[in-house]
Amino acid sequence: MDLLLKFFVTNGYLMDALGVVGLGLLGLAAVRLSQRYRSWGGSLLASGALLLLLGRLWVLAAGQLMTPELAEEFGTTVTEIIALAPFALLTAGLAGVVWGLWGHEQWLRAER
Repeated sequence: MDLLLKFFVTNGYLMDALGVVGLGLLGLAAVRLSQRYRSWGGSLLASGALLLLLGRLWVLAAGQLMTPELAEEFGTTVTEIIALAPFALLTAGLAGVVWGLWGHEQWLRAER
């Protein structure tokens, strides 16, 4: 196996990259849905996809940027907030996607 491919596969970067690309495509599809049909569900779906993408990127970046020296400089409270913030973003993003899909479906039902 190629050394670069082995590095990506064993460290999980391939799945991270595919996940970020998938969330980006979900966001683009939601924006298109909201522009085409002018439904509030599509806008909420796009917002949820953006929150999911931000939460995922935060998880990926925090491991690289948050060093023990930086954590010591920030203090315990700020470090815990930085560590827990992605979970809030991911939870709110998933709720936005689900609520947006439901809202768009309700909007389509009302249009018929």
